[in-house]
Amino acid sequence: MQLNRIIALVLVAVCFVAAIFGIQRQSEEAFNLRQALDRSSDRLELVSLDGVITGVRASSSGAMAVRNRLLDLKKIDSVKGVLLSINSPGGTVGASKEVYEAVKQLQQIKPVVVSMLDQGTSGGYYIASAATKIYANAGTLTGSIGVILNGFNVRELLNRVGIEPQTIKTGPYKDIFSSFRQLGEPERQLLQDLLQNTYQEFITDVSKGRNMDLETVRKLADGRIYTGRQAKENKLVDEIGTLDDAIADLRKLARAKFNLPDIKELPIERSPNSVERLLDQLLNKADLSLNLASPLSKNLDSLVQRFFQPNSAGLSSNDPPVLLMPSWFN
Repeated sequence: MQLNRIIALVLVAVCFVAAIFGIQRQSEEAFNLRQALDRSSDRLELVSLDGVITGVRASSSGAMAVRNRLLDLKKIDSVKGVLLSINSPGGTVGASKEVYEAVKQLQQIKPVVVSMLDQGTSGGYYIASAATKIYANAGTLTGSIGVILNGFNVRELLNRVGIEPQTIKTGPYKDIFSSFRQLGEPERQLLQDLLQNTYQEFITDVSKGRNMDLETVRKLADGRIYTGRQAKENKLVDEIGTLDDAIADLRKLARAKFNLPDIKELPIERSPNSVERLLDQLLNKADLSLNLASPLSKNLDSLVQRFFQPNSAGLSSNDPPVLLMPSWFN
């Protein structure tokens, strides 16, 4: 009887969560449109990209949420410039490319300035390279331009405990990079070719975004990490400065781009996070989403990140190649 009651409560909770997220997805487009109409005065917007970059839509500062918001901002004429704050060690190739393309498209219409905080490495730097301008602190860690694929061979360990894996497959490469056997030389070469192909696309995009010679980028893109100051010396970033410095520069770029007078005020507002959007939808108060700064909002969004955003410990040999700082695998 007690077990049935627990199961029923779990099912009710699951249904409630599913309904909440369903409401959020269905009304997201209408929410963005309403925000655009309600906030028609010229302004700048701050978008934050935090943590490991993956295709999982788990938080407002996750890669896909950021990508979608950047594409939304293309359509909002009152937003004259975007500050993208990056604090990320990188992530998967596909998700990094998605955000890179969104930044690239947006900066063709309005200025996009990146401000890198503690780190903007590998996939994080890849995304930054598409911006109009890049700011970093002197001690910011950046660079780590390259691709990595890690795996483990536990066959000997399994032999010691008397476990024998058995695999049935349709082709010789179907279990490539399996943890249960030694990686063959043809397989190693196949994977190396895959990484080199991804690496070539990476450095080509960086060279275009930074307007640098491809061979110059290649020499810098050996996986090493740079401080912000070293990155500036190598032209990987434009300026050493704080978030406020980046905002001030963005205002200048926006005024120049849209011929706005110096007396024209351009306030900066941050993008609403997922919890604030949800509360706005449920309470039907159009101005709540950008003004709410309660501990409840911040703590809920942090909780979502903790439970849904994967970390390096969860990456396995079956995952795709990643653009990550190597320290995440140590």
